[in-house]
Amino acid sequence: MHRLPFLLIVFSLIALPVSPLVITGALAEEAKKEKPQKPKTRRSQVLGKSAFRLIEKAQELMGEEKFDEAMQPLQTILDGDKFKPYEKAVAIQTMGYIYAGKEDYDATIASFERAIATGDLPPRVVSDLTYGLAQLHLAKDRPRKSLQLIEQWFAAQEKEPGGEPFALKAQIYLILEELRPAEQAIRKALSKTEEPKQQWTRILLSVLLQEERYGEARPILEDAVQIWPGVKVFWQQLTAIYYHFEEEKLAFVAHRAMHVQGMLTSSKELSTMAQLYLYHDVPIKAAEILQSGLDAKTIEATEKHYELLARAYMQAREWDKSIAPLTKAAEKSDEGKFYAQLAQSHIQNENWKAAESALTKALDKGGLDDEADSWLLLGIARTRLEKFDAAIKAFRKAGDDDDVAKDAFRWIRSIERRLSENRRASAER
Repeated sequence: MHRLPFLLIVFSLIALPVSPLVITGALAEEAKKEKPQKPKTRRSQVLGKSAFRLIEKAQELMGEEKFDEAMQPLQTILDGDKFKPYEKAVAIQTMGYIYAGKEDYDATIASFERAIATGDLPPRVVSDLTYGLAQLHLAKDRPRKSLQLIEQWFAAQEKEPGGEPFALKAQIYLILEELRPAEQAIRKALSKTEEPKQQWTRILLSVLLQEERYGEARPILEDAVQIWPGVKVFWQQLTAIYYHFEEEKLAFVAHRAMHVQGMLTSSKELSTMAQLYLYHDVPIKAAEILQSGLDAKTIEATEKHYELLARAYMQAREWDKSIAPLTKAAEKSDEGKFYAQLAQSHIQNENWKAAESALTKALDKGGLDDEADSWLLLGIARTRLEKFDAAIKAFRKAGDDDDVAKDAFRWIRSIERRLSENRRASAER
């Protein structure tokens, strides 16, 4: 039965940090869309005409992914004495977006920090850059620095923000393994949206599963598979929780849902699904999965899988179909048990010659748990083939086992009576 180590594997797959490419790519896209402020007549922090044109030119080149060329007009602003401190700060900020486009994330961080350090950017811009820096440091695996920045960002807000910043804070705490503040933050984020968000739900589940609060995680997962039925990890986690609470039928239903949706693709997943069908007494479905998987090579052609396929066919009383996989399992095995099973299928079909051959191979290979039974069956097969002397030898070998001796000697007496009757009949003729 699957137990909770499976859960510990699964929750490690969720709430991972966002990649630098995702974050900085988004920043760069935002910079491409954002136009520089046009000059105004009133006294305020605005770009002059020259600075405006140069920054606009840099943004155009950045949009064309001509990143090195885009740096040149910005450097002109930084090198020029006629440009105001605010204009230089905007140029540095824009350089950060260009570095993001080049995937030079350390340089992006350095530019944003340098732009903030000028003290010449408006509070709103500083706030946005601080938030972006929190994301970037998280992506660069510096969660402590990221937490410091996001706390700084929260402190600067005049009113409580929406859910995204709380979700970011929750993700940072989760990476730092500070589970309680992570839970508080993510529940705050979830309270601010009418439509549940998958990534936020994953963060909350990660907290609950790490703290082994499986009863609380269960209804969340049951809702999650309804909202996002195509997300495999939710089905896996829900299945593991059902097994934890020993609700095997529900776990089987969840497994079937994954299989129907084509989520089970590996050899191990497919063979496990087949075993579950066998366990729940649906052998023909198990056989279908195994046969198609072995034919398509999505299930490994191992001794174990051929044995499982044969067992599925035998449970479904498809004796003829069990012969091929049993033969392959027997050929791959160092022990005789599969030849013994193969003999059973031949006996069901009253193919005594094939049964004799399989039993002989089984006994030659050895390693049988029920060797005496195999000798008994070999004696029966030889009796049916009227190989009486060889049959008696097999029965005598079976008779060495006390549990089988009674049946073995009954067969010997039966053969001896038959032989005696045959001799008497011959004499009378």
